[in-house]
Amino acid sequence: MLNKKRKDCFLGIHFDFHAMPGEEVPAIYCPELYGAMLDAVHPDYVQCDTKGHAGLSSYPSKVGNRAKLKDGIDILRMMRDATAKRGIPLYGHHSGLYDRKAVELHPDWAVINIDGEPEKDIVSAFSPYVDELLVPQLRELAGEYHLDGAWIDGDSWMAQVDYSHWATDAYKEKYCKVPPRPGDADYENYREFCRDGFRSYVRHYIDTIKAEFPEFQITSNWIFSAMMPEKLDVNVDFLSGDYAPENALESARFHGRVLECRNIAWDLLAWGQHALPCCWKTRNRNTKELQQYCQEASMTIAMGGGFEFFNIHYGSGGLIQEWAIPIWRKTAEYCREREVCFGSRIMPELGVLLPCDRNAEENTRLYCNAPGGLALEKWINALQDCQYSSKVLLEHHIVEQELSQYRIIVIPAAERICETAQKALCQYVNAGGILLVDTGSAQFFETFGGYSSSAPETKLIFVDSGNALAAGEVACKTFQTKEAEGFGRIFPNNFYADEHSFAGYIRHTGKGCIGILTFDFGSFYADNRSTAIRKFLQNTLEKLGYRPTIRVSGSSFADLTVTTKDGELLVSLINTAGEHNVKPVRSYGEIPPIGPLTVTFAPELGVKSIQAIPRNQELELKHNVDGSCTITIERIEIHTVLKIKHNN
Repeated sequence: MLNKKRKDCFLGIHFDFHAMPGEEVPAIYCPELYGAMLDAVHPDYVQCDTKGHAGLSSYPSKVGNRAKLKDGIDILRMMRDATAKRGIPLYGHHSGLYDRKAVELHPDWAVINIDGEPEKDIVSAFSPYVDELLVPQLRELAGEYHLDGAWIDGDSWMAQVDYSHWATDAYKEKYCKVPPRPGDADYENYREFCRDGFRSYVRHYIDTIKAEFPEFQITSNWIFSAMMPEKLDVNVDFLSGDYAPENALESARFHGRVLECRNIAWDLLAWGQHALPCCWKTRNRNTKELQQYCQEASMTIAMGGGFEFFNIHYGSGGLIQEWAIPIWRKTAEYCREREVCFGSRIMPELGVLLPCDRNAEENTRLYCNAPGGLALEKWINALQDCQYSSKVLLEHHIVEQELSQYRIIVIPAAERICETAQKALCQYVNAGGILLVDTGSAQFFETFGGYSSSAPETKLIFVDSGNALAAGEVACKTFQTKEAEGFGRIFPNNFYADEHSFAGYIRHTGKGCIGILTFDFGSFYADNRSTAIRKFLQNTLEKLGYRPTIRVSGSSFADLTVTTKDGELLVSLINTAGEHNVKPVRSYGEIPPIGPLTVTFAPELGVKSIQAIPRNQELELKHNVDGSCTITIERIEIHTVLKIKHNN
């Protein structure tokens, strides 16, 4: 093991291939390419395959289920030797609960689903699997191969409701009753019991390994991400996840913000290919181009995270794409030019709530598609597209953090928000804060907001931006109020007329105010993006009194993220133009530049000097009569960082 910890690692590269039954590992063996890649890319760490979802280990495991290995070749030993020679930490990509071979050999370990049928490739978190297979293999990776850590895949996103005797016996022992079934009043309690069981399983394998190998660094892929909004209570060393290759730019922008708010080391893993279908089994992979890599990397880098990119061990583990190494090298050089952002934290000014709600009971997966996370993603896209720098707040943050540092907090649609969080948000408003509530959460603030609202009804509406109408069919509510003032206009047709309803209501209370939207804005924006609906949101925030400390103008494609580090501000301007959200496009090599841009800084920031990175160019400040100051940036290719010294 090497001394460099994951929290100190900015740039990584990941390889896996998921060895399959009957496949000889490796079928092609070119170890010299791995050395050439390491010398070209100079990553801070590497992740490589140790066990894929089929459950077959790609190294000569003495305790696990091996793939068909070619005599005399150990690709994991080759990778360890190559990385150790260069002082590069090595992590294993190791599948967790997703293990088809373990279920085949130990049918009793399988999850039993709600229909009473065993899952063919998912082991129970309550079963002996963790002690009889997973921990022994992690011990082997740490002790015999001297790996620096493990990235456990196929874990949280595969966890599901479990009626195996391992799970039901544990429930009976704890509660002295039979586990509830779907449709029972307390069924959600059993789902929560299974979630607790999953976290206990992860906690167990981490704590067990660390007792023997305290320097071994471990995480579980996507744990405590948007899928798991609960309080972090497992001793992971870092957070990480591989985001979807489709519309990857926005996926990184959303998921990175959720990981960033956890106050723990984190990184995001970009797929190096566009896969059809989006599945680990497919061979239909189109390798991304340089500009595509750089644009995606910028989103993660801007938020202070580490960036890694994923490619395939071809030749059943012994070959990588030689032709792609120059792309990877140039991607690494691009990232290093912006490494100043690593470890920074998003400035708390505009907060967006991720409620700790749960997915629907009919969903057997425990952590996928919770409505709060889906609603949050829609709002993050809308706010960032309107060039606001947003920061995610988890539900327990609302109760535990000092909310006065936020000028405004946005509440997306939610199925539940705990009463203590509701109370804390009301106190925040009374103390001078601004709260904007989407209509799907209006029911939580009726008394405080001075209104009553109806059940939602889907309607075709036309929302006024001031000089244009935005069309969309979404859930709307009717409001009755004597204490709130209506604002904004919604028309029943695509033209201006006397007949209209309000788009929202505002009530001033204490020193602050609360605004409620009468339609599902998040869903509206997700399905009906337009200049008009973005202008409506900007008008709404201005109506509520929000004045951002940093504004950018000149192009709607300039994404803004403001972070802090070592007493300085880092303002990232990312060019989001290009074809990242065009479905037929699998890769692209050209991003139209944007500019000139004007960036305005509020007087209270006390800006002293601004340096543009990567050129390290000092920018000229123009001081305005209102105390603000502005700069002009003539052109942005992909990502410019403004390093700002200011009065703290």
